Amino acid sequence: MNVVATIVPAMNFNLLDHLSSAYSMVSVEAGAFLLLSLILQRKNLIAVIAKIWPQGATVNFICLLMEVILIMPLLGILMVWMHEMAGMGIGVDLRGFWTELSPLLAFAATLFIADGISYARHRLEHTRWLWPVHGMHHSDRELSWFSAYRQHPLNRLGAVVFDIGLLLLIGVPLWAIYANALARHYYGLLTHANVPWTFGWLGRVLVSPAMHRWHHVREGQGVGKNFATIFSVFDQAFGTYYVPSACHLPTGLMDEGHNSFLAQIWAPFKALATSSWWPHRR
Repeated sequence: MNVVATIVPAMNFNLLDHLSSAYSMVSVEAGAFLLLSLILQRKNLIAVIAKIWPQGATVNFICLLMEVILIMPLLGILMVWMHEMAGMGIGVDLRGFWTELSPLLAFAATLFIADGISYARHRLEHTRWLWPVHGMHHSDRELSWFSAYRQHPLNRLGAVVFDIGLLLLIGVPLWAIYANALARHYYGLLTHANVPWTFGWLGRVLVSPAMHRWHHVREGQGVGKNFATIFSVFDQAFGTYYVPSACHLPTGLMDEGHNSFLAQIWAPFKALATSSWWPHRR
């Protein structure tokens, strides 16, 4: 972060320092999960390695490296800029409302509002106009917690502008946005995990791994369903909730370039250059 601060000295980099500290563990998450799996299944290492490094995992790993090296610093700069723009009076001044709330209530409100915003944005990403950049996230045919990192950089940047931009416009304090980002990141790892958990009755409140796996199915009634990240109540309210049971159907798309990072990164630009967006599959 010192290099960035030197390049743009006029910015307030307190947020970037916090982001750097909070996401310092992102680069070792993959190693931590691998080590835990090896310890628990040390008598069957070959099968474990096949499961924790399935087909397509290399693309996910490259995405993780790009997230740590490139995307996070860019998102930090973007968040600082948006925060400064919001501080100049752009948007509705609701800061007084948020300061009257207790920290716990402010965090809970931010988490819920942010998930509603994310739900709307996620549905937009499944339209033919945004699908070219979002489709990369759905290309993993071996869905696991590692799949959460498989996202196109344009998709990540767009999500920050839409989600965090709207939160800033309604006066949400920066600390709450920061805490919300951390909570959503780690909860997203859980919901992408390859486990059959439906959460039982709690699944009517929170998104479960089974619920999100139905969102990633290759074909069938789960396609175009389950857009929320944390609170399943949004899908229930807008008629997109679908969790008949634990999901065991195939996931991932059948498009070419499944195992090619460069092919998936280039695909939206290729579609734009040829004026032919990918078919709306979801």
